[in-house]
Amino acid sequence: MEMKLYTIKTRSGLHCGIGQGLSDIDLPTAKESVSGYPFIPGSSIKGVLRDQFNDSVNKEMFEASFGRDSKEGELDFASALSFGDARLICLPVRSYFGTFAYLASPYSLNILAEALRRTERTDLPGLPTYPPQRDTDTYRASVPADTKLLSKNFTEQVLLEDLNLLVDSESSQLAEEWAKIIAKLLYPLEDDHSEQARDMFSQRFIIADDDVMSFLCETALPVATRIRINQVTGVVDNGALFLEEFVPPEAIFLGQIFADQGYGRYQHLTSTNLFDFVCSRAIDCQVGGNATTGKGFVTINFCRGEQKDAE
Repeated sequence: MEMKLYTIKTRSGLHCGIGQGLSDIDLPTAKESVSGYPFIPGSSIKGVLRDQFNDSVNKEMFEASFGRDSKEGELDFASALSFGDARLICLPVRSYFGTFAYLASPYSLNILAEALRRTERTDLPGLPTYPPQRDTDTYRASVPADTKLLSKNFTEQVLLEDLNLLVDSESSQLAEEWAKIIAKLLYPLEDDHSEQARDMFSQRFIIADDDVMSFLCETALPVATRIRINQVTGVVDNGALFLEEFVPPEAIFLGQIFADQGYGRYQHLTSTNLFDFVCSRAIDCQVGGNATTGKGFVTINFCRGEQKDAE
């Protein structure tokens, strides 16, 4: 079995629903039960890509990749591709300087590091360590040297949402190295546009304590107030006001795709053949609900993660 990594960058608000919530938010977005971080289910990714390639002229590659339903006189067989959930790596958060920040945490970076190590990558930097909250009055944060999240007259604290984070100067180099690695995964092409995009990402990248990320995943996700229109009268239904939570644009997720050889009559197709069919280019598509309201537009990039020139 072979594995490939993929990144997702949200281009608009993203709502992967989990049904009705128990809090004041009627429709919360999907979150991991343990960490509370938003995520995108692998089943959603698989369904979107299946629709994306459904009109392919290469029926053999399509059926081997995504499986086939039973037909008269023919047996069905499973997909040779397995899609893991896309887990949060960077959350976009409003910043007093630099407009907004790509916020990561040691926990989210460890998710990335473990995935990259599975591709036999060994050139990864360490993770920053911060003093326990019981020993300090202010949470710490790490930013690259060329950051736009600070001003020349305000160099000791980063202002995110309603939080003041003390800059940890000793881990600035780690933040710069991780920013370059993530930017390379998001913008793998070697052209002027990708180079400029990588620089802009690095200038807004920040690592903060895990508690900060957890707090902002709970309190800083946008919530939209929506209504339901009666299709007969054309006016708002009585009691049809509801609140919907979503992941903001610019959020970055990481997932894994596993491939085996084809099943059924397609056993001659290798995992490499299937990856070449599905993962050969970046894909712009729509994930989650509310497609007609402009929600869920994302860019999916595929990568093996073994690049040694990420720095």
